[in-house]
Amino acid sequence: MAGVTRPLLHLTPTTGWMNDPNGLTQSGGVHHVFFQHNPDAPTFGTMRWGHATSPDLVHWTEHPTALSPRAGGPDAGGCWSGCAVDVAGGSAAVIYTGVQRPEDGGPQRAVALRAVSEDASLVSWQPDAEAVIADWPELDPPLTDWRDHAVLRPGDLDGQLGWRQVVAAGTAGHDGAGKLLSYTTTDPELRDWAYEGVFLDAAAAGLDAHVFECPDVFAPVGDGPGQLDGADLVVVLSWYSKDPAAELHHSSGAVWLTGRLASEEDGAPARFVPERRGALDLGSRFYAPQSYTTADRDRRIAFGWLRTQDDPASAGRTSVGAQSLPRHWRVVGGRLQQAPVAEVSGLAGDVVVETDELSGAGVLDEPAQAVVVHLAVDDARALAASTLVLVSPEGRRTVVDLSAFGRPTTERLVDGAWTPEETRVRWADVYVDTGIVEVFASDGRAAATSDLAVSAVAAVEATGPARASVRVLTP
Repeated sequence: MAGVTRPLLHLTPTTGWMNDPNGLTQSGGVHHVFFQHNPDAPTFGTMRWGHATSPDLVHWTEHPTALSPRAGGPDAGGCWSGCAVDVAGGSAAVIYTGVQRPEDGGPQRAVALRAVSEDASLVSWQPDAEAVIADWPELDPPLTDWRDHAVLRPGDLDGQLGWRQVVAAGTAGHDGAGKLLSYTTTDPELRDWAYEGVFLDAAAAGLDAHVFECPDVFAPVGDGPGQLDGADLVVVLSWYSKDPAAELHHSSGAVWLTGRLASEEDGAPARFVPERRGALDLGSRFYAPQSYTTADRDRRIAFGWLRTQDDPASAGRTSVGAQSLPRHWRVVGGRLQQAPVAEVSGLAGDVVVETDELSGAGVLDEPAQAVVVHLAVDDARALAASTLVLVSPEGRRTVVDLSAFGRPTTERLVDGAWTPEETRVRWADVYVDTGIVEVFASDGRAAATSDLAVSAVAAVEATGPARASVRVLTP
């Protein structure tokens, strides 16, 4: 569609379809985001791995496709989601899901594959010819879905340095069948994996989901990508439920859980025991996040897929899908908290307009493609009772829904029951970039939505208790 303006701060594809972030890493001072990509059309299709890099998490360069299906190979039907990991000799590797074409693979199509890059730029990759995990475990009910990977180094496995791989799975049509499965290896090349057992099931997570996907597992301290520190762990997963014959799911979401890795006794498989949980995003667009630890081991940074294909204004566009703003993840008091990385928040200039319910609309001197609106409130209920309206140069009015922040969305497991925890909200920052909206509250919660028909902000209105101030974001 001619005349479409791409976002300033959100990574989007030049053309085609974008979904899950994959293989996130920082190498040589450069941030790498691989992503699920169909470059042929702005629709879901046979997946490749797209690739983009940034020196500063603001300015992005798109590179040629990193992984493509191989005719007759174990990924002939698509190169699906996975993660980055270092292997022996310092080479970079990714573990990803390969899918055969239905006519080649029968009902059990997905396998785990490895690809290695000797290229410091991570532009060129060499996939293995054979799968590193080819078989699914026999569970009750039988699995219909098995895919997506997180790899972490738990340290000692039977007296040797080892790794644990977590794979998502489930059974469509069965409430509470979502699972994370654990595999282990002491092979430094990460080729030989043994099934260990169920790492987390839907019942332990307090979910009725049919299928889990896109696991992300890490320690809550910055000891390196996937490096455990003691037994404390963060598990992030996406989930959905669907009827077996349906093409699309009827419900989905993403959650975080904090807890501990249960001790392995008498050969029993290690299990994750959650203690707290929360919705990862309170909006309608965010899904399938993945995170990585920066090279200096100082921060955990996450991206999530923003499902802009659900936005009516995406119709007719040559590209759909976006990555969220890079989010800094921290664990505070057992709760996962999110905020834009400093590289993004630091782009804000001076306040250009202030407004509240009594002042009426706050009009910018010049429409801005990207702004951050700071909403000052007295508590979470005050934020939920407030309304922010974004006004485009053409007069389109977009309401930013803040009501979800008025209810508890973090829970703690007390005597076997998930019990809501109240949090305290004093302010929220609303980042607006070419119609993509991400709200970050002072208690670490976030919400993403979009109205792609808004290419710029000319004015804002605040109703209710909130007091609004606007600053322009300039990359």
